[in-house]
Amino acid sequence: MKKLFNYEYWGFGVFEGGVNMALEEFLIQRIAQNNPQKHIAATRFYSFDTDSIVLGYAQDTDVIRKLDPRVGLTRRMTGGSHIQTGPNTIAYTFVIPRDNTFATYGQMRAYYAGCVANALKKLGIGDITVDNPSSTINVGERVIASHAIWWGVKSALLHGLIILSPYDVDKITSRMFLAQRTIGNKIYSEYMTLKNLPTVVTELQNKRSAPSLRHRMLYGMISKVILDEVSGEGYRPYTINNSIIQQSYRFLAQRYGAPQWVDKHQPVFTSQETEEIPGEELSGDLKKNLGYCLFCQVSDNKFKKMSEPI
Repeated sequence: MKKLFNYEYWGFGVFEGGVNMALEEFLIQRIAQNNPQKHIAATRFYSFDTDSIVLGYAQDTDVIRKLDPRVGLTRRMTGGSHIQTGPNTIAYTFVIPRDNTFATYGQMRAYYAGCVANALKKLGIGDITVDNPSSTINVGERVIASHAIWWGVKSALLHGLIILSPYDVDKITSRMFLAQRTIGNKIYSEYMTLKNLPTVVTELQNKRSAPSLRHRMLYGMISKVILDEVSGEGYRPYTINNSIIQQSYRFLAQRYGAPQWVDKHQPVFTSQETEEIPGEELSGDLKKNLGYCLFCQVSDNKFKKMSEPI
């Protein structure tokens, strides 16, 4: 892909859910303060130190069943619905200045989805396709990665998640609501759709006959190949050290680690800083009865091909 920005590369890190979300807002603010004519963007890759449920910006907490001691809970700044993150996932983030490189968030989504898809192909994962209307990257007809956008006034963010290894779907079911869809005269479940997800480990092992691929190895491989795809090796490295964590703490205290944000999405983002959170109102009632985030924009026709009838 054509290089569009001069990148600050903030490396790969493993943090708890609220800290990861606070670091996203730190980068949003940082890039917004730069001179847009310099075309400086930021990228980072990260995972989670434990399983963490991440709610969508305007989603109600009605989907939560029971939180055991080994799972965290936070809310993100992008739209959509609930998803479980954890050590079996790697997340990617791109924060750009609103310098007219992309006229719309759809253009931004298509560009970075293409970059991530190309990187996965270079890793050796075949049959990769991008489904922009669904905000997913698929292997065949099943989701391996998904992403969402925050479209700000001075900067914009796209972040997403790649599934590295299979979920414990029974554990997910005990923690949160998984929906069912009636399509035609049959019922299809998100439970089976999650069971059927392709993952980086299973795809690479099938093609390489590799005996084992550890998460730590995959974190480095995937970060490097996506970074090269977007930056063309034209980036300046930065480190998320204690100073950066301290600078991000105000966002953690205000939002991502605060009960009023996790429970009620307060304080909301304002129109002074946010042009749009696609699919959401900045301030309004929280949405109930939402399905799992990987599939929330997937049509019934596509969903039934990802699942199996009950």
